[in-house]
Amino acid sequence: MKGSVFLTAVLILRIIILRSIIPTLQHFGKGKKGDIDPAVPPEDDLSETPPETLERVYSIINEQLADDLLTAIIDQTPSFFETLVVDLMKAMGYGDGFVTKATGDGGVDGIISEDKLGFNLIYIQAKRWNKDSVIGKPEIQKFAGAMMGPPKVEKGLFITTAKFSQGAMDFAKAQHIILVDGEKLTELMIEYNLGVSAQKTYQIKRIDSDYFSNDSQ
Repeated sequence: MKGSVFLTAVLILRIIILRSIIPTLQHFGKGKKGDIDPAVPPEDDLSETPPETLERVYSIINEQLADDLLTAIIDQTPSFFETLVVDLMKAMGYGDGFVTKATGDGGVDGIISEDKLGFNLIYIQAKRWNKDSVIGKPEIQKFAGAMMGPPKVEKGLFITTAKFSQGAMDFAKAQHIILVDGEKLTELMIEYNLGVSAQKTYQIKRIDSDYFSNDSQ
């Protein structure tokens, strides 16, 4: 999976470089009618520069990576997902945390400190559901009840691989509960390098005008 994404990125970047050198290759790689080449800009935006193309292709690669991540998570066990959520919170700079016991957790899957010093606790609910499932208001209400403790906490995080209904989002906002769906989850994992690794880094360079304008040389 990682290899295929990497090879796709390399191929697309080579096409971008060729097009920046030979404008006549603008439509190279389209193939048969109806095929979509991610390295080719939309028909109404043929003025796209190579850096803009690179940025767009980078987004496409990350979208595919996010989809692969979500599939990999759903293939794991619920306990793995609970640990993943705590690991993500730590990667984002929160304090110490732990996964609660599988039985008798009172509707709380994890607890983490808001900062490194341990001020304020955050309760976590983690639901590893099918990505097309929708979590409704009743599930959020149950979690809000669990936040009453003991000990009572003021902040909660409900994180899932699925989606949330509008009713769930409205209720969570009123209760100071943060909701993270599958799309946001994978976005955060990519941003904070959890469950992913860099295959290759590209640097886009430009002329250093300060160097060439230095009269002392």
